[in-house]
Amino acid sequence: MSPKTVVIYDRLSRLFAEEAPDHRIAACRAYAKQRGWKVVHVATDTNVSGASRLEDRPGMREVLSWLPRVDYVLASKLDRYARSVLEFQRLLDAAKSTNTTVITADGVVSPENASIIINVLAAFAEYERDMIKGRITDSKKYFKARGNHLGGLAPYGYAVSGPVNDKRWVIDEAAAAVIRDCADRLINHGASLTGLARDLNERGILPPADHARARDGRKVRGNKWHLTTLRDVLYTPAVRGWLVQAVPGAKRSAVTNQPVLDAEGRPVSAGPEILDGETWAAVRAVIDGKARGRGSERVGKALLLHVACCSECGGPMYRQRRSVDGKDYSTYVCRKGMGKRGIHRPNVITAHYLEDMVAADFVRRFGRGVLKKWTEPDGSAVLQLSEVTTQIERLAGNLAQLEPNGTAARLVIGQLTALEKRQAELRAEADHSEGRWVDAGVTVADAWSRRDDEGRRSLLADLGTRVVVRPATPGAPKRFDPTRLTLDYEGPAWVRDLDPAEAQLAAIALVEIGALN
Repeated sequence: MSPKTVVIYDRLSRLFAEEAPDHRIAACRAYAKQRGWKVVHVATDTNVSGASRLEDRPGMREVLSWLPRVDYVLASKLDRYARSVLEFQRLLDAAKSTNTTVITADGVVSPENASIIINVLAAFAEYERDMIKGRITDSKKYFKARGNHLGGLAPYGYAVSGPVNDKRWVIDEAAAAVIRDCADRLINHGASLTGLARDLNERGILPPADHARARDGRKVRGNKWHLTTLRDVLYTPAVRGWLVQAVPGAKRSAVTNQPVLDAEGRPVSAGPEILDGETWAAVRAVIDGKARGRGSERVGKALLLHVACCSECGGPMYRQRRSVDGKDYSTYVCRKGMGKRGIHRPNVITAHYLEDMVAADFVRRFGRGVLKKWTEPDGSAVLQLSEVTTQIERLAGNLAQLEPNGTAARLVIGQLTALEKRQAELRAEADHSEGRWVDAGVTVADAWSRRDDEGRRSLLADLGTRVVVRPATPGAPKRFDPTRLTLDYEGPAWVRDLDPAEAQLAAIALVEIGALN
């Protein structure tokens, strides 16, 4: 009789030397050995909260993918699994759907008492988490109301000073001088953010993160100023000395952050201002006036981004959008061949001709082939299986109380049939422990016709498309010249990922449909 199988799981909220997971994993191995079980896999999560969702933890996703093939899941203690009753219940439901038992190596939850004790202990784990969370939240509210620094780096232009429980911002004169100078040049001298960022880099002025490292005596990383970096430094309310916070529902950004307000609706000050109100308002007005596309719908990236490259430097070709009187005059250009800073001759080609030619050749070669998609086992099938199983059990219970030949009973039977079919599909999917390419159910040509530029670009990448563009010959007529292009295809990713023997057979099949020459 073959031994029972077990997968070990361990989680750490933070990684410290004294908290290394080795001793807990060793305890789990010893427990399994004592019971005569075979350990088939060890999964770990580091710097992961016990309140996070199961599918958001890499190690837990490994555990979920193993559930259909093991008898037990083993952790050193209950709180290693989760500190949320909801998430722990989801793990239990997933284990139940695969006839797997969740236990702990400390003996508190064993195969004999698992069904009785485990929910009670999980409730205490959540209570403990809520107590900790409440203490931290109350502490942050108190220090925020006082204008204290709450941790991390101070905004550019400031340093942190003061005792542990009363930290405040003080002006970092070197960085504050950069802010004031850029603000003056932006308002009074017509400078642009791009030009200012370039000037700062040429003068060797360190960007915010590296400036803080150098100030603290740490090694700098060689970062550079960018337009968005400088924009954020000038735009944030922090330059007024105000504490800032993210707007609920919006991504944290200097463009969207708002000041923390006190009980009377006034900004909470954490330090002296770098820019006065009039100057800061003028800076924001200039930046807003020069911003393009903020708040408007974006058109997406170019079709051939990272597909078309320059023959001179090997760098990417970028699409420059230009429209005159409703006509499209967009081009693909190599930035390293532009302007006074160019390192080679200009390389520019008409965008729509290039895209049309690549699209036509791509569909001609690969259109008849069946598209495949990569599926990675992440445990989601097991979670879905437990949810579908629960629905089936609930509907089956309702069906017993209905009139056998009634309309309601027929509707429930139809739902049960569909759910049972989905349950079988999920069981089959859960049985696969390795990622694999599967048929997408459409040809490459069908997928191409249904997708937008972003989706088509992913198709080009999946089939290894590469377009090399050469500069125009001096003195040649200014029209599209197909001889400037070299189209190359490595072939589908699902062929490139096969072992050599299988890849050769797949390549022969592609040659037969004319995809590869």
